[in-house]
Parts: sequence; structure tokens; C-alpha cells
Amino acid sequence: AEAPPPPPEEPKVDVAAEKAAVSALNAKWLELYKARDAAGIASLFDANGYTISGTDGLSDGHDEITATNQKSFAENPDATADWGSKQVWMSESGDLAVERGWWTVDDDGEGKGAGVNGEYLTVFIKVGGEWKILADASVPLEGVEESTD
Repeated sequence: AEAPPPPPEEPKVDVAAEKAAVSALNAKWLELYKARDAAGIASLFDANGYTISGTDGLSDGHDEITATNQKSFAENPDATADWGSKQVWMSESGDLAVERGWWTVDDDGEGKGAGVNGEYLTVFIKVGGEWKILADASVPLEGVEESTD
């Protein structure tokens, strides 16, 4: 009797390419922030996506994410922001990623007020072949000792 054929190999995930796609989505978010495009930011999120922060609380779903950003842009028209990745973890299946990064926001831009620095943790999921943000949490780190380990 002939041996059964070996099972087909699972397609290998190009982890570097998937990490690059997640980083590109994060860069798009910053671009949309700088353009003050609240609806565009919300469109980067999964339909079940949400954000939670120490300043804005919970924004659950596209409508709330849009409203929170619109309010922030209206209240702080001169605000500047920047952020970037410290680490991206990718699942072996290539459909779940978690990113840890830093952020800085200055609500009055070049004004007299000081900016705020913090860190974020963002969860990305692949939906229909496209990366979406499932959850984003950010906290200010003012007055918090930075870990040295």
C-alpha cells in the first residue's frame, strides 16, 4: 500500500512584512491626527474597536472614536503630537499584533503650556486581509519613574 500524501504545508507568515504593515497603519494614524481627520482615524479601527485613555476615558466604536477626536481637535486646535513604536509582537499566525510605544502631546502647540509624555499599547487584528486596530490604551507618565529593567 502506498503511503498517504503528506498534509499540505501551512503557508509561512512573513513576520517582518506583517510588522511593517502594522507600523504603516500606526504612521497613517499619526498622519490623520495631524490632518485633524477624526473620521479617518476611526476608520482605522475594527467595528468593535475602542480606545481608552487617562484623559478621554473610553471611546467604544467608530462613532465614539470620531466624536472624541472631533472634541479634542476643537478644544485644542493648536495641539501637536508625535508617537512611535518601541516594540511590535506578532502572532505566529500573522493575524494578531500588539505594539508598545511612546507618545507626546502638547495641547497648545508652541504655546506656554508643557506637553505630556506617555506610553501606549495597541492591539491590531487582521480582518479580511487588512490590519485594523482592535484596542488602544494610552497613559500619561508624568511623575512616574521610568522602568530601567
